[in-house]
Amino acid sequence: MKHVKIAVFILFISLISVDYAPGQSSTKELESEKIEALLEKIKTLEESIAQLRSEIASVEKYFKTIQARPPLSSYKLPAEMTLCGERVPLQDRTIWENLDREFIITLDNHAQILLWMKRARRYFPHIEKRLKEMNLPDDLKYVTITESALRPHVVSSAGAAGIWQFIPSTGEKYGMRRSKTLDERFDFFKATEGALGYLKSLYEEFGSWTLAMAAYNVGENRIRKEIELQKTRDYYYLDLPMETERYVYKIAVAKIILSDPGKYGFSLEDSEFYDPLKLERVQIELKQPLPIMEVARAIGFYYKDLKEMNLHLPDEAIPAGIHFLNLPSGTSERFWSFFNNWKK
Repeated sequence: MKHVKIAVFILFISLISVDYAPGQSSTKELESEKIEALLEKIKTLEESIAQLRSEIASVEKYFKTIQARPPLSSYKLPAEMTLCGERVPLQDRTIWENLDREFIITLDNHAQILLWMKRARRYFPHIEKRLKEMNLPDDLKYVTITESALRPHVVSSAGAAGIWQFIPSTGEKYGMRRSKTLDERFDFFKATEGALGYLKSLYEEFGSWTLAMAAYNVGENRIRKEIELQKTRDYYYLDLPMETERYVYKIAVAKIILSDPGKYGFSLEDSEFYDPLKLERVQIELKQPLPIMEVARAIGFYYKDLKEMNLHLPDEAIPAGIHFLNLPSGTSERFWSFFNNWKK
């Protein structure tokens, strides 16, 4: 602060100590201009100081967070754990090392873990509800973390899309239609049904949730082939593509951290989590395309936000046919009033 005062004083002296040549006017108008220039420079300096203070406060907050968080080396893997009710054989040092590597790499990515926590508040409740209703292991929700980090727009280099990362052929097999004007792999609700059905089918075939998850990643044909070739049905001892070998370990690490993030130095205020999904889902039958802009106007909602709620509808209009439409909570009555008049 001392340096700031000195800077202001020097600026003031530099402006008021200008010598005038003999005969030069020193009218009130000139003095007024000098004062205005001085005040403008002081104002600019004050704004710069305010911005600097804000930046300093942000840096101080960041370093306090780092100092409050114990060093990475202080965090240890649990002595034992299960995944989907199946014990992870951590007594095998190779398996322990593989899990430990993923654990350390993941823990060091602070931003990603915070985003997992925030997004999980939005998407996990529905997944957990469906898992319970289908009598499937709750741990399967962590597949979404490894697949997409719960990013609804993501498309992989292999063409897998949505939170559950379905490729086109598997998506269609599990009821997700795809065309130029429709891609239901981006429909979170429909994709969740497909993913849980697919994982259940894989478990019924392989008799192991670790193998089911591995097959979800690399495909059931590859897992069948490797089981036949290597004569083992234990995921942890199968020689698989590197991505698949790391896949289940990453899911296990997501479970370890997200089950108790505070234990590993991650905490958020309740207001910092992303809002849970609050919407009404309606099914409509169309003989002709319905402009989404008209729907947005009818229900009093922003077009952009309505599109975001319906990522499975990439076009400006809902195509002809039978479709699900996600609406903001409390707007379905307005929609039906509009829709019944529109389709006449």
